[in-house]
Amino acid sequence: MQLIRTLLLLASTVSASVVASDYRDDGNYDQGNYYGSYDDSMGDYFDKSAALQQGGPGLVKLAAGSAAGWFLGGKIHAKRTVTKLKKKHAQERAAFVQLYREQVGALQEFNKESARIIQAMESSIIARQNGVPAEIDTVPFFMADTDGSKKISKHEFDKYVREYLMNYPGLKPEDIPRWENFDHDHSGQITFDEYNQQMAKEIRKAQYRAAKG
Repeated sequence: MQLIRTLLLLASTVSASVVASDYRDDGNYDQGNYYGSYDDSMGDYFDKSAALQQGGPGLVKLAAGSAAGWFLGGKIHAKRTVTKLKKKHAQERAAFVQLYREQVGALQEFNKESARIIQAMESSIIARQNGVPAEIDTVPFFMADTDGSKKISKHEFDKYVREYLMNYPGLKPEDIPRWENFDHDHSGQITFDEYNQQMAKEIRKAQYRAAKG
């Protein structure tokens, strides 16, 4: 066992001598120059840094170009946004104007119809004052007489009947006297006297049916 330890010690001593000899032969230890051929990686780093500093104007141009591109892109985007907002505003304004016109038109039509009803009622009151029986409703005649001619044309009669049926869905066309019943002289127009005569007949018919039960 002691012999093996002695042999291992000799082997390690010989290996150390060989390594020291190789290091001196390599020139790294010759003439006391311990730093003979050191790694100059730090020098390369400073050389590269100097090269980057020399290229400074190029970096400035690159930065300026990037800034200009960013500004131009932002300006284009802002312009597109403004265009979209203007288009949306124009559409909303057009819709508002259209709605306003429709509401104004409906209000004007309502005022016109209201004035026509008031005028028809006033004319009916005057007719009663002139001797027309109270049971005869003369308002429909003045309502149908849209041009104020004191006569009802076939067109005015048909229009009034359509509107009347629309306002009273429970009624049927046969529930309303026909044109021929009012135009007694077949002149193509219904006069106020013809209207009153026919309405008086219709009242008597209704009273007769009611009496028969």
